[in-house]
This record gives sequence, structure tokens and C-alpha cells, in this order.
Amino acid sequence: MRRNSPKSNKAAKIPSTVNLEITRFSHDGRGIGHVDGRVVMVFGAVPGEQCTVALEQGNSKLWQGRAVKISHNSEYRSEPLCRLYGQCGGCQQQHLSHATQISLKEQTIRDHLSRQQFTVPELEPALRSEPYGYRHRARFHLSRSGQVGFHASKGHEVVPVQHCPVLIEPVQLALKTLAAKAPVKGVKQVELVVDDYDQIGLAVIEATLVAKQAVEAWAREQGWAVEQPLSYRSGSHRVTAAPGEFTQVNRSVNERMIVQLAHWLRLTPNDRLVDLFCGNGNISLALSDKVQSVFGVESSVSAIQQANDAKGDKTQARFVAENLFTTLLQDVAGLTEFNANVVILDPPRAGAETVCRNMDAIVGAERLLYVSCDPATMARDLKHLVNQHWHLRKVGLIDMFPQTRHIETMALLEK
Repeated sequence: MRRNSPKSNKAAKIPSTVNLEITRFSHDGRGIGHVDGRVVMVFGAVPGEQCTVALEQGNSKLWQGRAVKISHNSEYRSEPLCRLYGQCGGCQQQHLSHATQISLKEQTIRDHLSRQQFTVPELEPALRSEPYGYRHRARFHLSRSGQVGFHASKGHEVVPVQHCPVLIEPVQLALKTLAAKAPVKGVKQVELVVDDYDQIGLAVIEATLVAKQAVEAWAREQGWAVEQPLSYRSGSHRVTAAPGEFTQVNRSVNERMIVQLAHWLRLTPNDRLVDLFCGNGNISLALSDKVQSVFGVESSVSAIQQANDAKGDKTQARFVAENLFTTLLQDVAGLTEFNANVVILDPPRAGAETVCRNMDAIVGAERLLYVSCDPATMARDLKHLVNQHWHLRKVGLIDMFPQTRHIETMALLEK
């Protein structure tokens, strides 16, 4: 009888620490070095530095870890403002200067476009944010003991947070009040938000029914919004979103993004604009005074209702609920008859591949502005558009998420 031989492909043991020189950045801001032919990706390390690295995982080709000792600081390094940096998983790039973060993200955009065989145009100047104090909305986790914070950088342990420097002050104060006074037993996840008129909102994302009712009742006693919509400026309009619903977290950059978008598209009173993945009308309502008419499409019925409420008696604005991941453009009621000549695409992280493969359905489109929160899916989608005789004219970083690895991009194409 033949016996099975013991497996010989066990994961190779890795040392607890290694010393190496960091030679370049990865796309997510980690430093990269090499040891005995292996790539080592190091959190908290910067090119030009000699580091002692505590290794956390690895295989025969790649090791990963974090810097525990640095012989000298690189010119690209910045002292993290948050004492929890490295423990809390909310930020990944506080050890880099803000200028370095922007340069790194711009290079990432170039790299993804190059992989799709684009001749990358010179990037437009980035829409820069304040490096801290920009976030008007944040989701918090709660431990079994009721401590409020963010998930750790490794695993799902909750790191208690008493002060978070990326939050705007009203959200910071609301967090402090929530952590100190709210009846949070049985609550696992909540979202805090402040609108453009300083109204605080709370959404219970995960909790037992009894706990949800208790913390919502407490929030109402504080004067916080729970179910009623919050209000945000959108040009001359005011759009709404209930606590827990999507809004751009960086309100200042959002406003300047819309201004730049109108400038890049060279909008005129004769333009007919279709806004795909329009949300609650954040972009299209802001631009509706600059064009002849707008047509917005979004899968969220709630967001479409909010957009239609916000437009008031503006008959030249129309918003319809349709899932653009499953419905072809020519099957969206009224879209082809709208005869748009300008298109805005603002999809989620998954991108808009189906839409971009099918963009010829909007026959008269001449200018297209793609707003992306993932440069990899954006580059893939732009390739589909180029195959339909679109030409990439401008690309630029939107600095929506300082201190994090997240990248927002704006790209202009023309027929």
C-alpha cells in the first residue's frame, strides 16, 4: 500500500527582523526594499532610509512588515500628527509630507494609465486639500466594552479614538460626546456626519434593535438628526442626504471639484448634460444653472428622490432611478431622446465598465468628464472609451483624502 508523502510546500519561515535600504515607494505609500532577492514592503518607511523592519508575513518572493528603527529620516518624511498612527487603520500616509503624498498619488495615476498603453498627458495641477481637519463624515466601530474608535491597522480589534485630526471640529466634538455619554451597549458600528449648515447627524449601521432604538433616542435628545435629511450646498441649490447615506467627505474640495469640472467641460447655456451615477444631484444640480438641461441617472431610489426634491420647479432637470451595472444606456427611459452632448461619469470604486463599453448609445456626446475614486478601474474604463474614438485630453488628481492611500481623479475626454 502506497503512503502519501508528507507535504513539502510549507510556508518558508521568515526572520523576525531584517535590515535593509528603502529604494522606492509602492502605490499605497509603503517603502520597498530587497533582501536576498525578495521584495520587502515596509509600512512607515521612506525611500533613502536604512531601516530595521519587523516582518509580519511573507512567502518565497515577498515579505511584509513595518519599520521599527530608522537610521536617518528622509526629506520626504513628516512627523505623524496622530499619536495612534500605525495602530489605527484609518490613515496610511501620515509619515509622509503632504507634498510627497500628492506626488506619490500622481505617479500612481500615471502608472495605471501607462499599463493601459496610454500616452499620459502632463497632469493638471492637483486640487489640493488642507492636510488635516477636512472630513465631515466618518464611520466608527465599537468594542464589546463600548469603546468608540476605528479598526486597527491589522485585524478587527477596535482602537479607541478620543481625537482624530482628519475630522472637522464639529464631528470631533460629536465623537467625544458619543464616546462619553451615549448608551452604546449592543452597538457595533455608527456613522457621524455634519452637514454644510452645522447640523450633526447619526446613523446606526450595526446594532441590536434595542440598542439601535436607545442610541437613536439619545441622539435626538442631543438635537442630532437621525432619520431626517441633512442639507448640503450644490451651487445655488441645496441637496439632501440622510445620515448614513453617501456624501463626499471633503466638502471644500467637493465645491472646488465642481468649479473645475465646469471649467474643463467649457459648459455653455446650450449644453445638454447627462450625469451618470449622479447620486443626490451633488454635481448636476450645481451645474444646472450653466446648461440648457440635465438628466441624472442613479441606482439609489432614495438619492433620486432627494435630487428631484432639491430641483424644485426646475423643469430642465430630470432624475431617474436605474442600475447602470445591469441596464444598458439605451434602455434607460428617456435617455437617448434627451440628446445629451456632455456626459459626466462619477461611478463607485468598481468603475463603469459596462457603461463605457456602451457609450456610443449617447450618440451626440462630444465631451466627457470621468470622476474616479480608483485609478485602476478608471484606466480600464478609459481604454474602452478610447476604443470608441474618444481622446484623453486632461487628467488631474483631486486631493480628496489626505493622509490615506485613497486616490480621486478627474479625466476629460473629447470626441
